[in-house]
Amino acid sequence: MLVRGVEDIQVVQEQAALLRIAMLVARDEPLDSLFGAVSAEVSQLLRVDAGAVMRFIGAERSVIVGVHRNGGTHSLPVNAELDFDRTTTAIGRAQSTLLPARMVYTANSKGDVPATLKKAGLQVTVAAPVLRHGSAWGVLVASGADEEALPPGCERRLVGLCGLLAQALANADARAELAASRARLVEAGDEARRRLERALHEGAHQHVVALALKLRVACGRAVPGSPEEALLTEVLADAMEASAAMGELARGLHPAVLSERGLAAALQVLVARAPMPVQLRELPGRRFEAMIETTAYLLVAEAIANAGAHAHATEAVLLADDRGDRLVVEVRDDGIGGAEVLRGGGLECISDRAAALGGSFALESPRGGGTTVRIELPVD
Repeated sequence: MLVRGVEDIQVVQEQAALLRIAMLVARDEPLDSLFGAVSAEVSQLLRVDAGAVMRFIGAERSVIVGVHRNGGTHSLPVNAELDFDRTTTAIGRAQSTLLPARMVYTANSKGDVPATLKKAGLQVTVAAPVLRHGSAWGVLVASGADEEALPPGCERRLVGLCGLLAQALANADARAELAASRARLVEAGDEARRRLERALHEGAHQHVVALALKLRVACGRAVPGSPEEALLTEVLADAMEASAAMGELARGLHPAVLSERGLAAALQVLVARAPMPVQLRELPGRRFEAMIETTAYLLVAEAIANAGAHAHATEAVLLADDRGDRLVVEVRDDGIGGAEVLRGGGLECISDRAAALGGSFALESPRGGGTTVRIELPVD
């Protein structure tokens, strides 16, 4: 009865550990944090000195991606790379057989793994494989000071946690593929805009410009004060207006200066054409990927247009700050506030683009307090 009672307690503890990790997986906990949590659960569940998650980076090489050591992580640092033998180490056997494995290391055991464990005061290890796409992505490891610390059957208790890790990896793959798919859609849309801008600028717009030149010549040849001259002058004005409208349309699709000279130059041109004074507080000194530059430009263009057309702003401030690993773009105006992200509107488009590129979008617009629009885009 006593043995049965101990087994029941172990089952309850194991189920509780699985539930805690399952909740983290369901919440899409970042993998680095999840690896640390699983390592801690292993150490507590099996009551051993250390638990770790190790990822394979080759046939006989691994890296520690998560670790928990009672009393600290001395000699077991995260990101430490270890070579291993596929036949004489527990992690090597787990990799080759895709089954849990156990190994007791002696003073004569050779290699990075035995040496690292010996330095940490550990002697015995059990390892269970974490599968990804049918092969061993890595292992979940528990280590103790002696064989009594890891009695037979410990390997089985790691399997459930390995399954949850495998699910977390599958979720991460799905998120990465979704993000890549969204980025491809953004890139395809930008390329279509660039093609349309070139076609408009080099085709229809040039025809209108040529027509305006011919009308100007015709006006010069018409009899001064004649009805013909008046008609030609009117048509010329219409042609010039159409040319200006087509040029504005082409710039709205994708300004040539953005592709040719980059974000900083394009923002300077945009500020010069703004309907109100815009203070430039910061501009990037380098080029970024086309999708990043286009998203930043569209945000500034939308924010300045809204400030003039809807917010009745008298001035605005533009910040485009290159912070190394990310680009922060912010536009603040002194308008009436009350702006919202409307479905199908320009700000929603910017928000969607930022999310597709792994960035963030924020809008602050209290009534009477002006509007601040901000995006942060990863650029590494």
